[in-house]
Order: sequence, then structure tokens, then C-alpha cells
Amino acid sequence: MTQLPGPGTWRAARADCTAYITTSTTTSRPTTPSRRSRNGATPSILGQSDSYDVVCAVSEARGVTPTVGIAMVNLSLGEVTLSQICDNQSYVKTIHKLQLACPSRIVFMPSACSPNEPSTFFSLVQRLIPEAEISSHDRSAWSESSGIEYIEHLAPEGDIGPIKVAIQGKYYAICCLSAAMKYIDHQFNLSFSPQSLRIRYQPSEDTMMIDISAMQSLEVMRNLKSAKSKECLFGLLDHTLTPMGSRVLRNNMLQPPTDFDGFIKTRYDALEEMVTNEEMFHEIRKALELFHDAEKTLTKLVIIRNTTGVFAVEEQINHILMIKSFLESVPDLYRALHPAQSDLLVKIRNLCRPETTVPILLNIKKVIEADVTYMKSPLDLRNQRAFAVKSGISGMLDVARQTYRELNEVIHIYSDKVSEDYRVAASLKYDNRRLYWFRIPRVGLDMEAIPQDFINVIPKKSYIECQTLDLVKLNQRLLDTSNEIIMRSDAVIRGLVKELRRQVSPLFRVCESIALVDMISSFGQITTTRDYVRPNIEDTLALKSARHPILDKKMVSEYVPNDYYATERYRFHCVTGCNMSGKSTYIRSVALLQIMAQIGCFVPAEFATFPIIHNIFARISTQDNIEANLSSFGVEMREMAFILKNIDNKSLAIIDELGRGTSVRDGMAIAMAISEALIDTGASIWFATHFVELARVLADRPGVLNLHLASNTSVGDGGIPQLTMLYKATAGTVDDENHYGIALARAIGMPESFINCAESVANDLRKRRESNRQSSESYKEIHRRKLVLNLYEAIKQANNSSNKEALPGYLKRLQEEYILRLTEIEEM
Repeated sequence: MTQLPGPGTWRAARADCTAYITTSTTTSRPTTPSRRSRNGATPSILGQSDSYDVVCAVSEARGVTPTVGIAMVNLSLGEVTLSQICDNQSYVKTIHKLQLACPSRIVFMPSACSPNEPSTFFSLVQRLIPEAEISSHDRSAWSESSGIEYIEHLAPEGDIGPIKVAIQGKYYAICCLSAAMKYIDHQFNLSFSPQSLRIRYQPSEDTMMIDISAMQSLEVMRNLKSAKSKECLFGLLDHTLTPMGSRVLRNNMLQPPTDFDGFIKTRYDALEEMVTNEEMFHEIRKALELFHDAEKTLTKLVIIRNTTGVFAVEEQINHILMIKSFLESVPDLYRALHPAQSDLLVKIRNLCRPETTVPILLNIKKVIEADVTYMKSPLDLRNQRAFAVKSGISGMLDVARQTYRELNEVIHIYSDKVSEDYRVAASLKYDNRRLYWFRIPRVGLDMEAIPQDFINVIPKKSYIECQTLDLVKLNQRLLDTSNEIIMRSDAVIRGLVKELRRQVSPLFRVCESIALVDMISSFGQITTTRDYVRPNIEDTLALKSARHPILDKKMVSEYVPNDYYATERYRFHCVTGCNMSGKSTYIRSVALLQIMAQIGCFVPAEFATFPIIHNIFARISTQDNIEANLSSFGVEMREMAFILKNIDNKSLAIIDELGRGTSVRDGMAIAMAISEALIDTGASIWFATHFVELARVLADRPGVLNLHLASNTSVGDGGIPQLTMLYKATAGTVDDENHYGIALARAIGMPESFINCAESVANDLRKRRESNRQSSESYKEIHRRKLVLNLYEAIKQANNSSNKEALPGYLKRLQEEYILRLTEIEEM
């Protein structure tokens, strides 16, 4: 066998490969701004079902390390997120943040998107976020003083001080806020009521970055085979009962928090209290079922549009009825949270206390009838709107409503008359387009002799839909009367809306509290139905009998759990095994469980400790990319170049079958080069491969732990070998002497003559490999060095341990283990 080159050669090969991929895949597209459709691939990959109007303004300070300011204004949810990111020349963090936000429009300075000389950042946004419409706005709009004025005018009074502290020195983010707000005013002709807009600064360091390709290949937000399938991590965890809770869960899964004390620990405490107090948990779930999407309703209320007319007033009445229903539901959640003791649940309960919601509800009930509520049926909702305002406030309004009642009675009497005159069972129906219409069964009705008085006839399978001229006239009179009621309600409603806009800030906080408790109760739902445990957060990854969360639910008791262990001493895990032995499932489980742990959910295991991870990367799929004119190997190298450029010691990477898309020699060389580079980063790497020689060479490197997915080879009927997968991770490399690939081919049914020929070739190659093995003494020396390095790492970790009482016993066991392993090496 050809001798493998040394580490220096591998590093040189890696550098050449990275340089080639970087230069061959950065060709820019035309840079003329254009309108783009909102049907790109990114939202579906991220599992987003709702569409939001998000206007994003970006500005950059060009330099060796570019600084990018971002202001994202969500017009659907009434919130603004400011960020200022110190990025690299590839703008990785900024592009990732924009991809997760799925903006409908991205606004640049005119100089950045010049057709003659566009900026690199602008070209990257055009190429990597094609679903967003790209625009530019005047340079004068990007003003720091204007941005601060918007904060002082639009943010709730209690939030202005903390926001100013957070954005101090964030010049570019503040300028972007000014540009975004002026762009919205100029393009959409809308503004926000004072002190009603949620504005927050979000540091990029406080959240984990999960690469988009990792999200897709790990099936975090969406199943790869079917977009509608719930067999993904989001589908597994999403037992939320409100749209607000589902949004918070999605946002947390896209960007899990990295602050243990501020977020993760408090969620663990709240979830543990929920699952141990079953009565409180069920009461919370019951209370959550009553809530509409109040967050969107409040946003529509605070947005000031220059529109008038019946439709605008109807919409405002709808919003008030929804807010009234929302406020009437909050006390139920407050009572459900009464037994809570954990800090997070107590804080949520305090935000939902009656002192916050009852005064606002009483103000609404001064104008709106107490028994009027929001209804989903078009007719019911129309009637609720007509009688929403209390009687006695306006005499003309009361007269119009009396006319409305009488017209409804006349229409129902007319319906009975039609049934009697034409001897049909005409039932009266209603929709927003036709208003009242008749549904008549076709049984006994001659379709050729339908009375001429029936107009607008729509034949269906078992009935017809129709109207009469008299009914159309009555509908018109009813419509005129309804419009009069709405317009006479306008003056009263307008004053109420103005009052609600001044009180909207605490209601938004209540919405956020409900969304958070909904997400935690969703975790509680799956924790109580599955055998999940509370993780610990330490510097070590240690999982006992952990299970792949999605397959665990699908396979129930058939799934084989596995152990995981990763420290500074063992940070590169080289996983070998037979085909179909479960290598991919084994390494993917780590990333999915890490995400679950960092969003505050319990995990499927007997015992679990996790470190805080800041980046997750994955290189899994073997698909080519026709649009980018890249083969599967080209895609693989491009993604690995991206990982190598951005990975650090706070990252976790999942690498599956690297180098299998090219020749065995080149694939082995590239896999070795990249493996050495990944080991040097200090990141937690889970590397599945069929290159057994790669595992054997890397076994001598500090930080490497070889694992394999075990299997049994037995002799079946007729003396034919049979391969049985155990799906259990075991130390060491897979025993390739059993030729598991050939055994699998035999099991599938390949002709015996081909199998015999393959075994002959494999045995010949094995004999040649054994003849080229290293001498026994040099082999022992390598293992002695590795044993000493492992001892050094263990002693260093023991020195940093806070548990000094257990230290003597641990050192004694360490000594005994060292002597035993050294004896084994000498006896080889």
C-alpha cells in the first residue's frame, strides 16, 4: 500500500483546496436592483408558514473587518430589531441573520447598489437572498439623530432608557432605523402611533448560529422529503396552542440562546415545575386554548394608515372585539399560574396580573357591549359589529340598528314565503360576497323547469344556490343600513382606538409572556408523553442512553439508545461502521439534542450534560447543484470551505462521508487534510466515514476518539454469512476484516460468483496491507505517547475541578488505569 504523506502535506493540500473552492464559487450576478417574487426557497427550508412584511435597512462600514448595521421592522408584528455585527470579508454572520429574518424588502444606500460599482456585500445579498426585493433610499435618510428621535417617539416610555444604553456606540444600526422608518413612510404611506412600537437591540453574540444547510440537512425546521410532514424537530416540539407561541418556538430554534443564567436555566426551572405539577400544567394548557393572535391584532391597531371608509371602520371594530376577547381570557391564565414558584413563571404571572388588563378591559366595556365578542362566522361577526357599541350613546345609531333588526326579520319571513310559494325546502345562507342567498335541495326539483324568479343560480351536486330579485333588493337595503351603523359607530370607535393605542405597551408584554409560557408548555407536553430528562450545562458533553428525538417518537421502543462523550480530551469523534449501521443517525442526534437543550427543552436520554455551543455546522447531503454548475463533490468542497473558514472552539460540526464523491485516493487525501484542520480548531467534531485507514491514522492524534457502530457476522443456513446491525456505538474502529460491504451485497441477493470474486480481491488487498504495517516497536511508541498525552489532559482537567474532595480518589483511579494500559501496550 502506498505510504500516506505527513501532516504538512495534508495542510498544504487543504489550503490549496480551500483557495480553489473560494475563488471558483464567488462569481457575482448582475447587480441592478429589481423586484423579486416572494416565493424563494429559504422560507420553506426554515419551516415558515406565515408570511410577514419585514422591511430591513442595512449599512456597512467597509474595512478589514466590516461592521454592518441592521434594522428590521416587522410590519406584521409591530416590532423592530436592531443589530450591529462585526463580520468578516464574507459577511457570514450578516447574511445568516438576513436569511433567518426572511425580509420582504432590503434597503441599501444608493452608493452600495450602484450599477457600475456595487459593493461586495450588496452582490452577496442579491445572490444569497434572491426572494427579497432590493431597494435603495436617499443618503439623507441615514441619520443617527433621526434614528434616536424615532426611538424617543415610538418606543414605550419605560423602554427608551434601556434601548439607548444598549445602542450606545452603535452608529450604523441607529442610522439603519432612521432609513427603514423613512422608507416605510415614503413607500407605504403608514406610520406608528407614539410609544407603541417594540424596539430592541439584539447582539449577534447572544445566540447560536446554525448554518442554513445544516438546518436543512438535519431536518430542524422541515422534513426533507415532504414539506407538510411533521417528522422534523420543529414538528416534534410544536405542541403550542397559540400562533404567538409557535412563532417564539420557531425563532428560538432558528437562533437558540447561549446565555445559560439569563435564559436556559430559567426555562429549565419553569419546565420542571410544570411537569411536576400536573394540575397546574393542565390548567395552563386549558387557558391557552382561549387566545387569538393578539400580537398581530395589536400591531394592526397601532399602525396608522391614511384610509377611511366602511371597510376601515369594520376592521377596527374587529380588532377591538379581538382585543376584548383576549383581555377576557388573560385572567384564566393568571389563575392557572397561581401555584407557580419558578422565577420565569412568577414573572409571567405578574405581567398577566389583573391590575394590568382589567382597567383596559373596563375602558372597552364603557363603549362596547359586555356580551359582544369576536366571531368567526361571517353573519355572526356582522351582527356583532352592528351591535358592538352600547345603546344610548348615539340616538341615530340606535335607530339604524332597529331598522337593521327589522330588515333581518323581513328577510327570514320572505325566506319562509319562498319555500311555501315554490314548494321547496329553501334554507337561508349568508356570505360576505352575496350576502343572503338560498340553498335548495335538488331532490324532486326539475332542473329544466327552475322558476324564472330564481336568479344567480349555481348548480351543485345535491342542491342549487340561488337568489331572487326581491332578495337582492332586501340585501341592498340591509347593506346600506349596516354601512350606516358602521359609519355612525366610527366616531365612538375612533376615540376608543386612540385610548387603546396609549395602553398598548403592557398588552404587548402580556402577549410575549403568553407566547413564552405556551412554548414551555409545549415542551412540557412532549416531556410528559416521552421519557425526557433535564440536562445539565457544563463544559463536557455526556449523554447516557440518548435517542434521536424524531426517530425515538417514530420507532417507539424499537430505537436503540447510545452514549455520547466529548471533552477537550476527546473532541474529534471518528465514527466508522457498516452500511446501514446507523452512523448518520448517531452523529445527527448530537446536533438535534444540542439545539433542544439550548432552547430550554428536556432531552430524550437517561442522563445529559451539554456545553454551550455558539455555532452548528453540518456537511451531510450528497446532492449536486445544477444551478451553481457544481457536482455533488463540488458542493461538498464548497460547504467544507465555508465550515473551515468559520468554525472555532465553541462550534459543533457534523461531517458525514466526506470525500466519497471523488476517487478513493483523492477522497482519502482531502478527508485527511480537512480532518487535521478540524482537529486543530478545538471544535466538537462528529465525523462519520467509511475510510477505515483514516480512523487508524487519526487514532494517534491527541483529541481523537475512534468509535464504530457495532454489528455481528454469523453463519446462517447453508453456511452463508449473515450481517446483523446492533446500532450500538462502541470504542475503536470497525473490523473491516469481515468485509461488511460484501456481506451486505450477499444479503441483498448479488450472484454468488460476483461475491466470491469480491472476497478474493478483498483478501488479497488485506494481505498487502498487513505486509506494509509499521514495526511492533514503533507502534508501541506511538501508543505510549498518546497514553501520556491523555494522562496530561486528565490531570489538567482534575486540577480545574471544583470538587476537591473527590480529587484523591480520582487520581488514584487514574494511576491504576495508566499502569494497566501501559502494561497492555508492553505486552503487544
